[in-house]
Amino acid sequence: MAEYETEEQQVEALKNWWKEYGTAIIAGAVLGIAALSGWRYWSWHQEEQAKEASDLFAGVQEAVAKSDGDTLQTQAEVLRKEYKSTPYSVLATLHEAKVQAENGSIAEAEKSLRWVIENSSQEDIQDIARIRLARVLVADNKLDQAAETINRDLPDAYASLVNEIRGDIFFAKGETEQAKQAYDQALESAGASNVEFLQMKRNDLGS
Repeated sequence: MAEYETEEQQVEALKNWWKEYGTAIIAGAVLGIAALSGWRYWSWHQEEQAKEASDLFAGVQEAVAKSDGDTLQTQAEVLRKEYKSTPYSVLATLHEAKVQAENGSIAEAEKSLRWVIENSSQEDIQDIARIRLARVLVADNKLDQAAETINRDLPDAYASLVNEIRGDIFFAKGETEQAKQAYDQALESAGASNVEFLQMKRNDLGS
């Protein structure tokens, strides 16, 4: 009889324990399953987003190769609106800005480059965009804005480009001696190749 009472007590204790904690256990299990399912869906969604963005970016590159500005603009706009979180949106906008600048659409190029700076999470991409933006601003005679854009700590790898832009700014302002110094510094930090145009700028200012 004692054994039966012990078993009965154990059953009763189990019932009481389940009544107290059962709901929490079930809720925890449901949440765990939901979290796992949510994580799997999120991972799948991210993969799909990346694949779709990659396909669109391939279209951007093809449009650049074919000089198809309309398609380039359309694809880049879709990437910015629907795939902003992917790096392809930034890369596409960089391509777009380059084509815009080459076509003389300076205001549009400036807008695109500022979008890259504001939306890229990679510092090296931001630095590239800043240097290109400074060039665009010089071309648009926004010299103070151009100077402000490159007046920051940038990697040494960009020293020649930065000094060249400073030289362009000084030259545009009519400050010849400062332009000479900036071009000289650009030549000192430049590599052995691709300095012909820079050297020509410096030579035009005389000794």
